[in-house]
Amino acid sequence: MKGGFKIIDSDMHLREPADLWEKYMEPEWRDRAPKIISSPSRSSAMVLLEGRILGGYPPAYRGGIFDATRIDAEIAEARARGFDAASQLKAMDREGLDIAVMYPSIGLGIMMREEIAPKLAAAIARAYNNWLYDFCRADPKRLKGAAMISLHDVTEGVKEAQRTVTKLGFAGVFARPEPLRSLPWHSRYYDTLWAALEELGVPIGFHSAAASGELPQIGDRFGDNLLLRHVCAHPMENMLAMVDVIGGGVLERHPKLKVAFLECYSGWVSFLLHRMDNAVEKGRHPLIGKLKPSEYFKRQCWISTEAEKELPMIVELVGDDNIVYSTDYPHGDSEYPRAVEEFLEMPGISARTKKKILWDNCARLYAIQ
Repeated sequence: MKGGFKIIDSDMHLREPADLWEKYMEPEWRDRAPKIISSPSRSSAMVLLEGRILGGYPPAYRGGIFDATRIDAEIAEARARGFDAASQLKAMDREGLDIAVMYPSIGLGIMMREEIAPKLAAAIARAYNNWLYDFCRADPKRLKGAAMISLHDVTEGVKEAQRTVTKLGFAGVFARPEPLRSLPWHSRYYDTLWAALEELGVPIGFHSAAASGELPQIGDRFGDNLLLRHVCAHPMENMLAMVDVIGGGVLERHPKLKVAFLECYSGWVSFLLHRMDNAVEKGRHPLIGKLKPSEYFKRQCWISTEAEKELPMIVELVGDDNIVYSTDYPHGDSEYPRAVEEFLEMPGISARTKKKILWDNCARLYAIQ
């Protein structure tokens, strides 16, 4: 709690230990486990998977996109401890976070190679989730897991979503907004996953990354310039995913599905919804569904904010029921340890709206009591 507000971080990051998959892969898969071959204590790492390096950060970016980041001194103790659960809880205390939903760092890209054997991909996801379960056991009331799922075989993704929610108590699942095999999210291939998430009552959180993985990405024209890729990937890939799930009829077919668009700022959402609504009204080929795209968004979607200056405008244009808060700890562009203070100091946001963004909306998204 800070400033009299209870706070949930919708998207707090972990730094995975170098031996995660070597320790947690099931014995039959251990010889094919991903190997982290550069230090995960920095903001980038190289991963050896099936005999070759997983595409992502080139060697010139070994220290991450943000050179000599502002928060290096602030996270020095956590780095020295290997970013363990105790350091995560200490960071939460320092920011004033009551609860945080945990998303990966290295794990954001680990599934982004199309030719991984589906059974191996499923084993990689299970290993990560079992490690994350142990991590969250340090304080299960405050640390909540978002499950990694493999979509190389959607039936494996469904099974892992069911296992992690019903047996491990996770609060949701995550995926990169860039789909495998250029298969749009509105493809019927994913319908069993959407139906399972509806039944489980948990969301899928879409979360991009600058260059983790090998799938086509909107920043490809910038090559290895990861700063430019970073500027584009997070918001623009989420924009495409939002058009996909709303315009492609996913939310029409699955009215109880919850979808979160994370670490992408919120300033673009009003523009995109207005453009989609206008296309439906005037287009020769209207988007699928009985409602306006903006109405599907308000019914089933959430978007995160990191206290960007456009937020008062977005609240006025879109409302304050579908916005959740994130610190982005411990990444180089986070405002930690003053992220919450900066949000609370924002002009033009009422106390009622701050309460909804900091707690109520996220509790509804993740079904947190």
